[in-house]
Amino acid sequence: MKVRSLFKTIPFLQFSFFLGMGIWFSRFFQNEHLTLLLVFSVLIFFLLLIVVGISGLSNRYRYRWIPGFCFFLLLLLTGVLLSVIGRPARLENGFNAKCVARVVEADITYSGYYAYTVEPIHLMTDHSVSDLKEMKWRIIVEPDDSLLMPLARPGFEVVFQSFISGHDKPSNPDVFDYGQYLLNQGVSGWGFVEKEHFDIVKEGILPGIRGYANKMRLETLEIYEKHGIKGHELQVLASLTLGQRAMLDDEIKNWFIHSGAVHVLAVSGLHAGIVFLFLNWFLSLFVPRKSSFRVIVVILVLVCYAILTGGAPSVFRAVVMLSVIQVGKYYKRSSNVYNLLGVSAFIILIVDPVSLYHVGFWLSHLAVAGIVTFYPVFRKYYAGGNTMVRGVGDLAAVSLAAQIGTFPLSLLTFRAFPSWFLLANFFILPLVAPILILAKFLILFSKFPFISLMLAGILNDLLSFMLDTVEWLNSLPYSYVKGLWVNEMSVWVAYTGLIAFMIWKHTKVRFFLGSTLVMILALMVSINVDYLRKVTTNMLVVFDIKRHGVIGMVQDGQGHLLINPEVTGRDIDFATSGFFAKNSFGSNQEYFTDYWNSNGQAICCRIGDACFLVLGDLDIAKLNVKRYSAFKGVIVLGDVTGDISGFLKRIRFDVLVLAKSCPPWCVSKWKEEVAETEKQVYLVAENGAFVFGDDEEAMRVEK
Repeated sequence: MKVRSLFKTIPFLQFSFFLGMGIWFSRFFQNEHLTLLLVFSVLIFFLLLIVVGISGLSNRYRYRWIPGFCFFLLLLLTGVLLSVIGRPARLENGFNAKCVARVVEADITYSGYYAYTVEPIHLMTDHSVSDLKEMKWRIIVEPDDSLLMPLARPGFEVVFQSFISGHDKPSNPDVFDYGQYLLNQGVSGWGFVEKEHFDIVKEGILPGIRGYANKMRLETLEIYEKHGIKGHELQVLASLTLGQRAMLDDEIKNWFIHSGAVHVLAVSGLHAGIVFLFLNWFLSLFVPRKSSFRVIVVILVLVCYAILTGGAPSVFRAVVMLSVIQVGKYYKRSSNVYNLLGVSAFIILIVDPVSLYHVGFWLSHLAVAGIVTFYPVFRKYYAGGNTMVRGVGDLAAVSLAAQIGTFPLSLLTFRAFPSWFLLANFFILPLVAPILILAKFLILFSKFPFISLMLAGILNDLLSFMLDTVEWLNSLPYSYVKGLWVNEMSVWVAYTGLIAFMIWKHTKVRFFLGSTLVMILALMVSINVDYLRKVTTNMLVVFDIKRHGVIGMVQDGQGHLLINPEVTGRDIDFATSGFFAKNSFGSNQEYFTDYWNSNGQAICCRIGDACFLVLGDLDIAKLNVKRYSAFKGVIVLGDVTGDISGFLKRIRFDVLVLAKSCPPWCVSKWKEEVAETEKQVYLVAENGAFVFGDDEEAMRVEK
C-alpha cells in the first residue's frame, strides 16, 4: 500500500516513462508506417473513450486495469508518432553538392571555424535528393579572418560547395558516432566548406520567436564586446549567459572540464534558479507575494530566458519546475519534486522528442533526483552545527548528492572523472550569481556609458578570477582521471539500485532495502567480470585516421599505441580513446621510429600467438626475413618498393592489411601481386579499421 501511495504521487514520472519508451521504439518504424500508426492511435483513443465514458466497464473492479492500459498504450503510440513525424530525412550516402540554403543556426567552434545549421533550398548539381526539403545540414566553414562573429546570421541565404556526408557508422571501434549524434540533433548530414566556396546570397532574419531569440543573442554578444569584454573572458561570459559553448577555446574548455566546473558553462537549472531568485526578490519590492500578476511575470521571464539561451533541456526542466512551484504557491498547494521532474521530462519530450537522446536531458534530471534523494541523508550529519557549518555542509551535500545521481551515466558517456569537483563548487559556484546579475545589468544599462563601463570592469575582473581558479584546479595532481570504463549493464544495475533506495527511503519497505543491497552486489560482480575480461584481452587494431598509420595493441589488458610523430593528439584521442578505455587499463603512446629495425622500417607486433609484420617506407630487398616465415598478417603503412612478388613468395600469411597511410600507387602494386596468391586483402580506407583478436577465428570489421 505504501508503494502504491508513492506511485500515486508521481503520475507524470509514469507518463514520461511510457512516452519515452514510445520515442525509443520509433527507431523500428519508418516514415511510411506513419499512416498505420495514426490509424492505430485513433482506434486506441476511441477504445479509451468507450471504456471510460460509455460502457462503464472501468467502474467494475475486475476491469479497472483496462483504462490505464489503454492510456499508457496511447502515450507509447504518441511517443512513436511524435518521433516519426519530427524525424529528419536520413542521408545514407554522401555526395558532392553545390547548394543554396537558409541559415538556421550560426555559431563559432573553439577552433575558430564557423558552424552553420542550414536548410537546403536548391541543389545546383546533377545529384537528386527526393526529400531535400525535410533535411537540415551542419556545415563547418573555414573562417576568412579572426572575426569572432560568424559572417552569416540566422535567416541569411548562402551558397556553398562541399561534400555532404551521410550517416555511415564510425570506421573505428568504440568511437563517438558523430553522424548519429547529429541525427539525434535533427541534422541529416554534414560537410566541411572552404572559405572560397562559401558566399552570402541574401540577408534576412528567421521568422517568429526563434529568429528574434537568435537576433537577441547576437546583439547581446555585440554589447559585451563593445564594452571591452574580449578574449577568454568573452568566451566564458557568452557560454554562461547565452549557452554559446562552441565559442570556447579548446584549452579553456579543458580547464573547466578537468576542474569539475564545466556544469556552470552549460546554461542550466542553476542559472535559471539564480534568475528566478533575483526576479522574485526584485518583484517583492513592488508587487505583493500573492499577486497573480507576479506569477505571470515570473513565468514569462523564465520562458523568455530559456528561449534566449537556446532552449537546452536542462533550462526548460528548471523553467517548468519553477513555474509549477510558483503556481502551486499561489494556490497554496505543494508538489512532489519527483513528479515535477516527470512534468518537466514529459513537456520536453512532447515539444522535442529527440531530447531523449541528449545526455544533457538525462544529466539535468538525474542531478535533481540525486539531490532530492541523498541531500536529506547527508544533512542529518551536520544539521546541528552553526550557520557556517551548515552553509559549507549544504554546498558539499548538494554537490555530492548531484554527483551520485549523475556518476554512472557520466562515466559511461565521458569515461573520465574530475577528482576536485568539490573544490570547484566551493570556489566557482559563488561567482556564477554575481556574474549573471552583472551581465543582465550591463545589457539593461548599455546605453549609459559611465554605468555600463563600470559594470563591465567588475564583470571582467570576476571572469578573470574564475579563469585563474579553474586553471589552478586543472593544474592540481590527478585533477582529471581518464580512461575509466563502465559497461551499459553496470549503469542499468547502478540506477536500479538507486531507484530501489529512493523507494525504500520514502516507504521504508524492507524489500526495497534488500533490493538495493542486491544491486550493489550485482554491480560489484559486473565490475569484476569486466576486469577479468580486460585482463584476458589481446587485440590489434589498424585505425582509420585521415592519411596516417596508427596501430593499437592490447596485451593482457595493457594498451600500446604506435603512431607517427605528425599525427595530432586530438585525432588520436578521438579515434582511439574509446577502444582503449573499453579493452585496457590505459595506453602507452610510442613512435614507430623507436622500433624500426636496422634493416629498414619494419617491426613485428605479437598479439597472443599471432604475429603481424608491419612495414613502413622501405626497400623490401633490404628486409632480412627468413624463408617461409609465417605471419598472421602483413600490415603496410608506407611506400614499399622493390621485389614485392619475390617477398610474398618467401613468407606465409593470412591477410594483407593496407593502412590509410599507404600511398595509392603502393596499394595498387600490393593488390596486383597478392591477387596471384589468392590471399585476403583488407583496405582500411574502404572498410574502416582492421580489428583482430587472438580468441577469434577470423578478422572482423567494426563498421
